[in-house]
Amino acid sequence: MRHATAIVGFGPHPPGSEAQRKVGDYIIGQLKSSRLEVQTQEFQALTPNGSLNMRNIWGVLPGKSGKIIILASHYDSKYFKDFQFVGANDGGSSSAILLELARVLSHGNPTEHAIWFVFFDGEEAIREWSDFDSLYGSREFVKMMNGQQKLGSIGALVLLDLVGEKDLAFHRDTNSTPWLVDTIWSAAARLGHSDRFRQTATTLIDDHIPFAQQGVPVVDIIDLEYAYWHTAEDTLDKLSAENMRVVAEVVLNALPDVGAKVSSR
Repeated sequence: MRHATAIVGFGPHPPGSEAQRKVGDYIIGQLKSSRLEVQTQEFQALTPNGSLNMRNIWGVLPGKSGKIIILASHYDSKYFKDFQFVGANDGGSSSAILLELARVLSHGNPTEHAIWFVFFDGEEAIREWSDFDSLYGSREFVKMMNGQQKLGSIGALVLLDLVGEKDLAFHRDTNSTPWLVDTIWSAAARLGHSDRFRQTATTLIDDHIPFAQQGVPVVDIIDLEYAYWHTAEDTLDKLSAENMRVVAEVVLNALPDVGAKVSSR
């Protein structure tokens, strides 16, 4: 909650804004305080509002194999000209959890693989969601990894988005990789959280899609059934610290199994 409060404290932070630059600097500072190597990818994104400066950020926890497990979130808030949108749950909660996971995992990697904590810029549409106007950061990240011939090194991507509301319920995404969904949902069941990680299906378009299109195993953990989604009411008081803890606990508990399956593939 401390991280979510800090992120929301910068106010609306759509891509290309000074506030978004400050949120990114905060994320970099927190990753460095967890003693992680920090890397960034700055790029110009062509949007319906013209070219915007965007920046992907990630912290690297070393591993012994040549494989990478990515834990990811977007950290931008959507631009609305008619009201102030701070995105406490939509961008804030997942980014806060990712920073806490980075701190905890910096004390010990439970897998033999490198773990990258990746914060995507520009997930939100600048105007209206389309293949062109959305997922700027994740598309650019995949393009970079392809150019460096490193995309095949990514053994799994676990994406968090809208994970902090009080009435939390995740559904199994049909665009995610079945074995990776099974692994996360099994960890949730072991921990007694099947009420939040349900067996019902949904189909999601999110930052995992550019990776899935390139054959990377992916899972999207997101609750889009959020009453305050893309409204001015997506504020800190709508978040549950307990539910955020549950999500982090499930990811931590699943990581050894994710790592083992990445090793065996």
